[in-house]
Amino acid sequence: MIHEGLVKGLFREAFWVGFGLLSSVCALLVGTRLLTSLLSTTEYGKMALAVSLATLALHFCGNPIGQTATRFYANWAGAGKLTHLVWNLVRSLGWAMGGIVLAVLLVTMAGIYVDGFPSFSLGMATGLFAILLVAIRVASGLEDAARERRFRGIVQGVFELSRFLFAIGLVCLWDQNNAQTVLGGFVAAGFLTVAIHGFFLYRLIKRSTGSQANRTCMATPADAAGLRQFQMPLIISNGCIWVVMMAERWALTRWGSLADVGGYAAVHQLAFVPMLFVSTFLLLLTEPVLYQRMGLDTAKESASHALHVNRHIALLVFCVTLIFSGLLFFIHSWVGSLFLGAEFRLYSWMFPWLLLAGGCFAAAQQLLLKLSCEMRTGRLAGLWGMVAVIAVVSYLMGAHYWQLKGILTAVVGVNGLLLAFAITLPQMGGKKG
Repeated sequence: MIHEGLVKGLFREAFWVGFGLLSSVCALLVGTRLLTSLLSTTEYGKMALAVSLATLALHFCGNPIGQTATRFYANWAGAGKLTHLVWNLVRSLGWAMGGIVLAVLLVTMAGIYVDGFPSFSLGMATGLFAILLVAIRVASGLEDAARERRFRGIVQGVFELSRFLFAIGLVCLWDQNNAQTVLGGFVAAGFLTVAIHGFFLYRLIKRSTGSQANRTCMATPADAAGLRQFQMPLIISNGCIWVVMMAERWALTRWGSLADVGGYAAVHQLAFVPMLFVSTFLLLLTEPVLYQRMGLDTAKESASHALHVNRHIALLVFCVTLIFSGLLFFIHSWVGSLFLGAEFRLYSWMFPWLLLAGGCFAAAQQLLLKLSCEMRTGRLAGLWGMVAVIAVVSYLMGAHYWQLKGILTAVVGVNGLLLAFAITLPQMGGKKG
């Protein structure tokens, strides 16, 4: 029998995780509706490309460090080594920020010669936003691991709401309907959110390391090596995830137009991204619990039962996706008129297809949690690398021959193939890799 207190605790956690994600979705829907009314499709396309670059930094730097924090927090805290874990994460974060600064300088220089790359001012704003996103992701990873769900959920909602409010406020205040102004609002919200996270984590870590055991227990070289062994493949796999999710926009700039990029990005944000929020809700709820129960021993019988439940969750996500995608085939025009500005509504036909692609991606993410739980991040990197290569080839061919329709076909096909791989490949091979 499951203890009643445990059930109540999980219910409370589910509520606050859901609160954070639901408020994010609401902010996304309302914010997209207002921004697509204020910006032209071309300016929205510039903003989408800039955000995709910031998201690239998040995937390469923020996600691997945040996932490492979540995976090892319970084990290291229980062993009295939390301080050493935090310092390892801070060191990784410092290297990541240095890399972002270097990349921003290279991208802004490339913008002088390559059409579609950000201008100097937009490049600087993109770099700042990228650094803030990475810091927020690492802080969120620690809070998820500590199961500080209420704070995490509230701050996530505050960030999503404030970035749209600040962006729209700056556009109206300065009367500058361009991508630079929108990114300025995003950066202001990022600074506010990082400050809130920093204050909370300082108090949390100080409280958690207050005992003598946590102050004196030393980490060994093998501990640090274990962190690196887990984290390094995640850099590859998360970079490949960015390729699968964002590279199509850059292919479209070569054989399409910035207006098409803007229209595609707006619909993608309303159809594909909400499915990511659904997947994120489930991952945030189950991942820290799984790690606490499994520790670093993946052979426990309880782990097998938990992963079996996770497969049923993935099946449910996919079935719900099929239902809503079918419904959108009939009502996509109405949805477009409700959530898109007038200039963007001719792209509403993409709603069902991008929702289907997002559902495949979300279900695949659930299934691939098995590899992280079993410490097989090497195999995870290999899988994502294979999918990324297929995605790049598909996006380039689709954009070259059929422009926007070709890109959409490639996106649906790649995410469907990803789901097929996620069903089969994690079941093959041993427990390490």
